[in-house]
Amino acid sequence: MSQYDLVILSLFHPKVVHGGAQQCAYDLFLNLRKYSNLRVCFIGATSPQTNLRTKASAYLRKVPGSEDEYYFFTGEYDYFWHNCVDSRAIKDLTLFLRRLEPRSVFLSHYMHIGIDLLGLLRFALPEVHISVGLHEMLFACLADGQMVKKTNGGLCSKAEPELCAMCFPHITADTFMARHKYNVDLLEMADSYIVPARHLGGVLVKEMGVDPQRVHVINHPIDLDRYPAPEPEPKRLKAIRFGFFGQFVDNKGIHVLLKAGDLLNRSQPLRPFQIVINGGNKNFASDEYQSKVEGLISGSHAWEHGEVVELGGYTHDELIRRMAGIDVVVVPSTWPEVFGLVVTEAFACYKPVIAAFIGGLAERVQHGVDGYNFVARDAADLAAKMALFLEMEQDKYLEMAHAAHQSALRLSPKRALESYYKALAVGGH
Repeated sequence: MSQYDLVILSLFHPKVVHGGAQQCAYDLFLNLRKYSNLRVCFIGATSPQTNLRTKASAYLRKVPGSEDEYYFFTGEYDYFWHNCVDSRAIKDLTLFLRRLEPRSVFLSHYMHIGIDLLGLLRFALPEVHISVGLHEMLFACLADGQMVKKTNGGLCSKAEPELCAMCFPHITADTFMARHKYNVDLLEMADSYIVPARHLGGVLVKEMGVDPQRVHVINHPIDLDRYPAPEPEPKRLKAIRFGFFGQFVDNKGIHVLLKAGDLLNRSQPLRPFQIVINGGNKNFASDEYQSKVEGLISGSHAWEHGEVVELGGYTHDELIRRMAGIDVVVVPSTWPEVFGLVVTEAFACYKPVIAAFIGGLAERVQHGVDGYNFVARDAADLAAKMALFLEMEQDKYLEMAHAAHQSALRLSPKRALESYYKALAVGGH
């Protein structure tokens, strides 16, 4: 008899590094423990950049004060082949998983764990159901899986070896072809694939040639018990506060939001506004991008009708308070964002969303109902959508705020878990 029904592996533990992918994996762990009778284990990888240390020979350690939660210490990582440089780490992880005797293993995000775990698991645990979660296009694109060209910042419609070599001229097209075959062969060892949006499912089928019947599209659920946001009350809105939440990295589009703010200021709106930047993990942004954003923030000091407030990163526990301090959440991503957890978090907190119409984000917002879509990368169109809130009557704003919360209610964990049971082959609860 299995010790565990399911083991979930994630690129990080959200206690160590905050981010959407790892939070979604951890939320699944918490939801299964709350709403099912399944015995579940959670393993979060680390990296040297986290400064979380352990003994050189100890690759796994129990999370202090937590039950069925572990840290996996990967050491140096090869981002081209997506595997641990020290092969002992992944071998120890495989042996540890075999001791857990799981019925099902869900590799929710293979970064900092290694895609080669799929081959080891298939050999060591041949009867176990293996599922792979995907949150971006790492399987196809070396540029952080975002399908954005490093040559000119344009979007890629397909990862072709010759074009990939143009983005990374020190790597040959033949090497990219070998990487593609390597990824195809390993992904084929999985029994099912779980993606949060139809867009990513389409890319997976197109790029990797996987059977569409093995692809499960499951929107990441949200447990509103963990988001005790107060219902908005009628009040006269003076300055409208637009909030950015998420990673402070190049393709999250903070610069587009700041440029839109400049255009909005130049239009001399009748109502003042704020742009509040809640951006974490700034160290992961390129130096060039950090300089660009700092320049735009510096330029905003001359605005007459608006201002920029930078609050830095935040934890899940701080999110509700940060959300309470803004009126509208803006998601200005410049890459085909796969899901956008922040959209769900905003909806849970009764906040309408303005989101770029790109990738999975295009599936999230009901234009004119719980927010607005804008043309991705187009600061002028974003400014026009922001202006709608500056001109909006209070009753209309409250209507959109409640519609946003209704959108969050539709992402209930109990409904999502029914889909997860099938995709993970763990049966009912």
